[in-house]
Amino acid sequence: MTTSRDRLSGLDALRGAAALSVLLFHARGLVLPRGLLTHGYLAVDLFFILSGLVLARAHDAALQAGGGMQFLKRRLIRLYPVVLLGLVLGGVIHLAAGVDLPTVGLLLALGALFIPFPVTLDVFPLNGPQWSLLWELVANGIYALIAPWLTLPRLALLTLAGAVGHGLLTLRFGTGSIGSFGQDWFGGGPRVVFGFFAGVLLWRLTASGRLNRLPAGVPIGWLIGGVLLTLTLPVPESARTTYDLAIVLLVFPPLVALAARARPAAAGWRAVLDRLAGLSYALYALHMPLLWGARFLVSRVWPEGLSGPAVGAAAMGLALLLAHLVHRHFEPWAAKQLRPLAACRPGQSRSTSRPSSQTR
Repeated sequence: MTTSRDRLSGLDALRGAAALSVLLFHARGLVLPRGLLTHGYLAVDLFFILSGLVLARAHDAALQAGGGMQFLKRRLIRLYPVVLLGLVLGGVIHLAAGVDLPTVGLLLALGALFIPFPVTLDVFPLNGPQWSLLWELVANGIYALIAPWLTLPRLALLTLAGAVGHGLLTLRFGTGSIGSFGQDWFGGGPRVVFGFFAGVLLWRLTASGRLNRLPAGVPIGWLIGGVLLTLTLPVPESARTTYDLAIVLLVFPPLVALAARARPAAAGWRAVLDRLAGLSYALYALHMPLLWGARFLVSRVWPEGLSGPAVGAAAMGLALLLAHLVHRHFEPWAAKQLRPLAACRPGQSRSTSRPSSQTR
């Protein structure tokens, strides 16, 4: 278990803000006007960068020494139970909506194996955000495999290659929101390569002291405000491609670097950020089926004639409550069941924060 002293309040703040932004992005039209958070999908890129930095901070030394298999085992044990829960919830909701059992069974099987289904709008129809968790695990695998040979120049080249690939695909599709749909599912590859390894690069530069010239002690509130501003700022549709690339490639990396050096939160706020950061993975990984299910329950229980925003607000509140229960009860239970598989060898480093993706 991590302690507040092990955590970086600025990273916790960004992770919590990103998770809430994704939830609100998918709740537009219910709770928020559609004109707000129009770039909310970019929060996934922020998750990828945060994940790379946090995992490198905790495991880079062990991975460079050859601890790749243990790292991957721990990542699967960390991510998979909630992924499976999301698939089950999504399957139940689809059955309640009238989808036939064989189709739901097929989608469950494919999702459990992390196999995309690109013939539908969402490549993981039962739980859309799983696409980013797939690519997160791919990036984790690459990192575990090449970490012993990943010198700083090679890491910089890999990050640059991801940036070029993501840039080309963003120009092709006209948006940075790629990887989740059947037509662009392969775009998640370059997207996560840039984001995740940019995070690893930021940690290496931070650990070596190369980023010491960056301002230290930036207030956390400013960082959260910066994230919300980038996800909300209105831009003409003709400028969307340029804006998305500029935010992901030029704004998010230094923002994360500043967050790693942010002023520690006061004790009361630190406890809130700890809880929000811990909740962020369950909230992100489950927010779509939780939101669907919560809307269904609210619309059935609450009286007719209730306004759409009221239903949406109640559904979002219920989704947040359910995500909290999953984080508080299901995740510890799953971790306890799988603990023998996740046991660290003597000298193995433990995570100093609870990483989440991003998408993720």
